[in-house]
Amino acid sequence: MTLDAVPLDVPVRVLGYAGLAALDKERLAGLGLRPGVSVVKILKTPLRDPVECLVGTQLIAIEARLLPQIRVEAV
Repeated sequence: MTLDAVPLDVPVRVLGYAGLAALDKERLAGLGLRPGVSVVKILKTPLRDPVECLVGTQLIAIEARLLPQIRVEAV
């Protein structure tokens, strides 16, 4: 399953990335979005991009184009 398919307010765990460029992987890791971390999609912004997610205790905004490339599993 990928992060774009997860409904709002459902906790999931990041498994890895599928087809992301190295720069995008580094940026997401810098935001704390690494394999093994718990993520909850909180809010879709009015224009649906970016999507706000709770990663651990930190609220981050992830570009919608990246969501289909972030593999997750149910917690």
